[in-house]
Amino acid sequence: MNCVMSEIANVSVEQTSDGAVVRLTAKDPNQVEQVQQMARRMENCMAGEQQSPDQQTPAPEP
Repeated sequence: MNCVMSEIANVSVEQTSDGAVVRLTAKDPNQVEQVQQMARRMENCMAGEQQSPDQQTPAPEP
């Protein structure tokens, strides 16, 4: 499985008493905004929100 997020972000997980904290940090300073957008999409997905195709940010090219 090829995860686009792993190509541009370092991912760490901290276990907490009530769940977990997932931290995404850009591997390249020029990709910070892209990582932030990916995190917002992940948050929206978990909240059950849907984005229309025109609101989606295209995946980065390798």
